[in-house]
Amino acid sequence: MTYHSAEGLSTEGIYRVSGNKSEMESLQRQFDQDHGLDFAEKDFTVNAVAGAMKSFFSELPEPLVPYNMQIELVEAHKINDREQKLHALKEVLKKFPRENYEVFKYVISHLNKVSHHSRVNLMTSENLSICFWPTLMRPDFSTMDALTATRIYQTIIELFIHQCPFFFYNRPIVEPPGATPGSPSALPAGPPFLSSTPGIAHPSPPQTPPPSPQSPLQPLLPPQLQAEQHTL
Repeated sequence: MTYHSAEGLSTEGIYRVSGNKSEMESLQRQFDQDHGLDFAEKDFTVNAVAGAMKSFFSELPEPLVPYNMQIELVEAHKINDREQKLHALKEVLKKFPRENYEVFKYVISHLNKVSHHSRVNLMTSENLSICFWPTLMRPDFSTMDALTATRIYQTIIELFIHQCPFFFYNRPIVEPPGATPGSPSALPAGPPFLSSTPGIAHPSPPQTPPPSPQSPLQPLLPPQLQAEQHTL
């Protein structure tokens, strides 16, 4: 995602246009051997890196958004009042396992940044949520209507992208002038919020023990959090 932030923000259809399959497989093999792989140095295309990243999340033993949290997110999404809905979704986020929370925050912050360049890359928050919700959530369609689930899950991810500053950086809920009441609120024009924003409080870690350092999410954690994991 750091590579995409530096190289791919102006790429039309990033995360929507498929990368070359053989190139994606080669990238994944090399990344498995070296988590510090320099994608630019290896001359991988932006779409290949994007496709490999989506494949990584789709192949995790469990989805990045845990199944038990998905149930709570759906219940929170049913709240009619927009502001109450957003606060309820935020409370569910605080229950995520720490590694899942940190990686999800990083992914959503990146997608928020991508959406700020939608005039060039044509990837709005809605388009990005359509591309990512199946990868991040992977719902069990045998337990619910597929069409209904698709819309609910996609809208939840769209809300997270739109309201990234509120969900992860304790900023106010913002809705621009002219937005349809009750719709996912968009962010104002300006630079997106990144995880390096100083002075922002984060939710307290869950009371359960943190996941093992061998978690498949470990390579995606920010360096400082990886170091913390090794000292636990």
